[in-house]
Amino acid sequence: MDEETKNMSMIKQKKIIRFHLLIIISSIPQIILGFFYFEKYPNTNYLYYFLFQILIFLLLGIIILLFSSFPETNHYLVGLLLSIFFSTSLSMIFFTKSIYYPLYIYFVTLCIYHYTEFFSVLLYHFKNLSCEYFLIYDNIVWVIATLASFAETILETYYFNEYKKIKILFIIGFIMMVIGQIFRIGGLYTGKKNFTHKISYEKKSEHKLVTTGFFSISRHPSYFGFFIWSIGIEIMCCNPICTIAFTIILFHFFKDRILTEEQLLIQFFGEEYLEYKNKVGILIPFIHLSEEKEEENLKIYKNKMKFNKSAFI
Repeated sequence: MDEETKNMSMIKQKKIIRFHLLIIISSIPQIILGFFYFEKYPNTNYLYYFLFQILIFLLLGIIILLFSSFPETNHYLVGLLLSIFFSTSLSMIFFTKSIYYPLYIYFVTLCIYHYTEFFSVLLYHFKNLSCEYFLIYDNIVWVIATLASFAETILETYYFNEYKKIKILFIIGFIMMVIGQIFRIGGLYTGKKNFTHKISYEKKSEHKLVTTGFFSISRHPSYFGFFIWSIGIEIMCCNPICTIAFTIILFHFFKDRILTEEQLLIQFFGEEYLEYKNKVGILIPFIHLSEEKEEENLKIYKNKMKFNKSAFI
């Protein structure tokens, strides 16, 4: 990439970052509007408030369509939708007495999760930027699981509300959710360009072994964070079915992904990674790479080093 093209790309990136920051900041007046709305109409049907929010989304959406160009328009609209969901959910939590308040907390943390995932790509992998990295509709299993969780929360709250008010479970789940989200976001932004949503099977020149920050606590902080974040949400919502299902499904998903990445990291960094591995754990229990696999991948690393040296000579 020549200097002029690189500068144009940086200018475009900064412009998109500013636009998304404006969208995020727009949630503040939305929350203020929610406060005044429920102060004036405390006993109103929530449907009217949701219709009011849809109207705001349409008006702001028209402004985005007028002042932005394709394909940026697509991710601006998705960002706006998340901003509206975020402000609406916060308003429902703090300014109403809805029995579904755990569900609204769920919506808030989902909005933060999806926007921060996209923003990490915007900052560190700009050339790959697309709506795909909001991670909303790219994984059908995740979509079905989330909808199943919503359904369990709504149905059980409606029919068995007295069993959904176990305070200790709410507190434990909420704490797990917060810690998980901190680790997820911390892993994304500490790893920077070294973190990718898709597994890298080849080491790139910019790849570095990150061992500081959240990576000094867990070798895979973003995976650990997502794991306890997801389970924490289900515990907070007192969802027995989804708590068990999410724990089993996520454990097997991350086990396969982490073991694959561990082998690749040994191939990329050799003894440096093994030394790091011996000092820092994963924090998700029962996930271990066998010694045979370590040795096998260390041999691959050493063979690559020998080949590189001979090619250089």
